[in-house]
Order: sequence, then C-alpha cells, then structure tokens
Amino acid sequence: MDNIVIIGAGPSGVKVANELLNKSDTVSIKVFNAEASNPYNRAQLSYFLAGELDRSDLDNSLPIVPPRLTKFDNCRVHSLSIKEKLVVDQHGNQHAYDKLILATGSYVNAPHIAGDDKSGVYFFRSMEDAEELLRRRRLNQDVYVVGSGPLGIETALAMKTQLNTVYLQVRKSLFAPELDDDARGVLADYIRSIGVTIIEGDLAEQIRGGDSVTGVRLNSGKEIAVSSVVMCTGVSASTKIADHTEIEVNNGILVDDFMRTNCDGIYAIGGCAEHSGVIHGLISSCYEQAETCVCHILSKAIPYSGKPGELQFKFRDFSSQVLGNVNHQSAESIVCKNTLRNVYRKLYIVNRRIVGAVIIGDWSELGRVAGMITSKEKLPFTARSQFLKVGKLWSEGEISILDQPESYIVCICKGITRGEISKSMEAGNRSLAGLGRELEAGVTCGSCQPLLMTMLHEPVENLIMRHYKAIYWASLVSIALIILTFFAPKLPFDRSVQFAFQFEKIWYGSLYKQTTGYVLLGLVLLSAAISGRKRWKKIAYGNLDNWRFVHTVIGLVALLALIVHTGFRLGENLNLALMIVFLLVTFTGSLVGFFMSRNHHWTDIKLTQHRAWWSRVHYGLLWLLPALLTFHILSSYYFA
Repeated sequence: MDNIVIIGAGPSGVKVANELLNKSDTVSIKVFNAEASNPYNRAQLSYFLAGELDRSDLDNSLPIVPPRLTKFDNCRVHSLSIKEKLVVDQHGNQHAYDKLILATGSYVNAPHIAGDDKSGVYFFRSMEDAEELLRRRRLNQDVYVVGSGPLGIETALAMKTQLNTVYLQVRKSLFAPELDDDARGVLADYIRSIGVTIIEGDLAEQIRGGDSVTGVRLNSGKEIAVSSVVMCTGVSASTKIADHTEIEVNNGILVDDFMRTNCDGIYAIGGCAEHSGVIHGLISSCYEQAETCVCHILSKAIPYSGKPGELQFKFRDFSSQVLGNVNHQSAESIVCKNTLRNVYRKLYIVNRRIVGAVIIGDWSELGRVAGMITSKEKLPFTARSQFLKVGKLWSEGEISILDQPESYIVCICKGITRGEISKSMEAGNRSLAGLGRELEAGVTCGSCQPLLMTMLHEPVENLIMRHYKAIYWASLVSIALIILTFFAPKLPFDRSVQFAFQFEKIWYGSLYKQTTGYVLLGLVLLSAAISGRKRWKKIAYGNLDNWRFVHTVIGLVALLALIVHTGFRLGENLNLALMIVFLLVTFTGSLVGFFMSRNHHWTDIKLTQHRAWWSRVHYGLLWLLPALLTFHILSSYYFA
C-alpha cells in the first residue's frame, strides 16, 4: 500500500484526496490542514458573506475512511526531508511518504498601505475572515474594499446593506483586464445600482485610526470614514514549504505536464504550482491538475492541458464571465450592448467559430456559448445578424434547460454538460448532493445550482410520483372513450313500451337533460378548481400527486357523464364546436396524464418535452370552454 501525504486541505487538496480514494484501493493517505475548521469550499466564501449560504453549505469535508485516510486539522507541516522521504509536522512528528502532494494554495498579495496592521483590516481568504466580516456586516459597519477583481466585486456587493456605505477601489481594471470601456461601464452601473461607491484611480495611501480602523486617506488627500478595510488584491503562490529544499521554485513551485516537481515522487497542484510559466489559480484549473496528478500516480498518464479556467463572478441574479481566448489575434469581435438592462455581450469569432466571449449580465444562451467554445462547432449563418439585432445567437425563444442540447454546459467551473447530468440522473443520482458527489456539478461556485434544481424538478424526498399506475390506466381509458365518442354509432331510442324507463328521456326529457348537464358542468368546475391548487399557494393544501389523481378520475367520470348526456351525439353548429373542444380538452389532458405517468420518476426527462407541449395545447383549449358553455346553457333555456 502506497503512503501518500497531502499538504493542504483546500479545494485542491480535498479533490486530490477524493480522487485517490475513488480510483485506488491500495493507497493510504494523510492530509494536513493548517486551519482549525473542517475543509470548506473557499470559492463560495463571498456567498456565505452575503448570507446566501449557511456554513454547512460550504462544507467540503473529507470522507471518513479509516484506516485509508488520516486527517490532521489545525496542524502545519514544519519541514520536509526529501532524501528520507519524511514530512515533519509542527509538533515534531515524522510522517513517511511514498508520494508527496503539495496543495498549499496561495495567500493574499496585498500592496503595503500604511496602517494595514490595525484591527479591522482583513486579508479576505479564510473562513475566520469571512465570519468576522459577516459579524461586521450585521452591525452595518462602513467598509472599504481594496481590489476590483472577481473577489473584490463579490465582497463589496456582499458587504452592502441598506444602512452602511461600501467603497470599491479600482486601480487599473474592473473584474478583468479584457473588459473594454463599454463593458466596464455596464458592470460599473450595476455595481453602483446596488449602492456600492466606486473609487477609480485615487488609491488608498493610509489607513487611519489608533489600534482600530477609523478611516482611509487617499492619494488626493481625501479622507473616508470606515470601520473595516478588506484586502482583495490578488494572490501569490504559497511556496514556503519548499524553502531550504531541492524543490525548484520560480513564482510558484515548478511542475511539468503531469504536475511533477523536479524531485522524485513529489507533486504540486493548485494555487502553489507554476506550469509553463503560469500559475492557474482558478478552481476549474485546480481540479484538472488534481485529476492529472492522480492519474500519473496510478500510472494512467494524462497530461494537464494548461487551459486557463473561466473567469466569472455571480451576485444574486447577476453574473459576468470571460470565456475562452479573448486575445486571439485574428478573431473578429461582435458586440451587443443594452445599458438599460445591464447587458453587454462581446463574442470573438474565427471562421464562424466562437473562440472567446466577454459577458456582463445574465444570458440564457451562456451555457450553449460555452459549449460551442469547447466543441468548436460552427455558428448558423444567421447567428451574426441576429446577435447584432437582439443579442441572441439562436432564433428560439427562452429555452428551458430541459430543452437545451446535450452539449449545453451547465456547470462552467467543471465544464459539465446537460447530457452528462442527464445520464447521471438516469443512473440514479436524483438529488443536488448526488450530482455533486458524482460529477462535482454545483459544488465549486454554486452558480449553476438553480439550473440543476430545474433539471431535478425541485426534488422532494419521494421522487416517485404517487398513483402513477392509476393515472396511466385512467388516461388510457379516457383516450379510448374519446375515440369511441367520435366513431361509435349513436345510441338508439328505445321504442318498446315494455320498459318502465325509456333512455331517450335522458337526451330529450327536460328534467333528465338538465340533471345530466348540470352534473357534467359541476364536474368541469370541480376539475378546474383542483387544477388551480397547483398555481395558487394559498390553496395549496395536501400533496400535489393526490390532487393529480383526483383530477384524472374526475376527467374520466366527466367523459362518462358526457356519453350519458349525449348518447354519442356530437350535435350541430356551436353545440358541435362545444363537443369537439370539450373532447379535445379531455384528450390533451389524458395525453398529459399518460406522459406524466410514464415519466413517473420526476427526474427522468425523456418524456418531458412531449408532456410540456401537450400541456400548453391543453391550457390553450381550456380558454374556449367558458364562452361555449355559456352559449350552450343560454340557448338551451331560450329554445326550451
């Protein structure tokens, strides 16, 4: 059994440990976590700060797999002895290894500002920082944020309340250097609309106060009163562990295409690793490096692509991304801008293929665009002109995630497509947690979780629709009765006087005709009332599946009442129109019931499109019934 030591329990360290446990039964792992808290998802700290996530939602704990996994929390590694293949922890204990993985991450690389050692200055990087900032946010303290990258923007927006003032310092670029003036303007307008004050060019030169922060003085001499200063100014690789060792270091720990350092058996991944002169600190890149490292350790060499991760941030219902290669020398760029809607979209195109994109504001076609960058598929010939006119590449209206092509990228952080998620769901992963474990979808930044919830139809504990067999057979019987009504011969009159009751009285006798008619009308109104239960929360009593079953049974009984009321006679003129519309309403409703029952596992989506289409037809026909019924009733009394 190989002894593997992992230094670091951030996302990269946890990812590589999980990959090793999942892909090998012969490894024994030790993980050193320098923080006192359990491993957590650092990429979602700003969501926690904004109050959108609880502490438990950030949990990224390692599995409990004794004796294959041993975790050392609140324990730093003091030194390495490479020749003896030993790790020495802060308590002086020695730990032997066959393979060593350095996942020490990075630290905030903030410019020195006079007074940055005061209480109230935070280098936002850890759970401890986030919890203290959350406490200050609840006290509505004024905040000055240094740094305007994704983390700085998310932090400023998260710290803003109705009662405080938040300042965001912009030194050179807002969000990303690739944004042009128009894109910066749209993004800045959105940030200001939340109430954050942007300070451009006039940088902080001193943090004022005694032991605690009372304000910030800018280069212009202007002073701003604040209680907290948050440093979000970029990061540098944490390479201290390699000091006084043979491990080669530049800006980060140097690694090859398989994440190997120059020392045998030692790997580096994540924010501490430098590959081909670049430190890829984004979470998607770190995960790919972890997978490459594990494959090499298990003798399944797959080189690291070196592809930069996608830069993005999200706050509430607003998101922005920089995708692909936006510095392509021969690319043509096309732009759609709508300042009223806080939308800016810039696509970089080569030979009708999207190679990169800058997107400010939400875009329903985002996943499809990201998929085309990856697949290198060509755009339709009409896409360019349509994009310039209305900001969309495809002519369809708003498309549900359920109707998107399989290549549609749902989780941008991991590049997970709609097709991959559908297959995982069909294999039994029918919960957000299950998809997270299997595919790691929605566990990085969390911005794709609403799409995943849509695909899961907001799953509840019982994922099997109740009464689906009864609904299935009731729907089939209803369809058969409707077909019979159109093609069966009219029921004959009973000419014999030997019977005490003659059935034509039901069809032509005033009392019987009115009785069957009003029974039928009551069933229609009852069915309509039950369908309203799904749409108005105030009357949302009981389980929806039970009411679906009742709705189906009432529809079947109404059909039987119709046959008794008419004797298979379709009528003439507007009565014929009423009969046909009524039968079509019942027929489409029965089809919906059929597809629903065949789709009784709510997370199977093969029949969803058919069900949704027939539902729309069903609802459309329903609008014709009130007018036709009213005319039928009035005319019946008028000509009685």
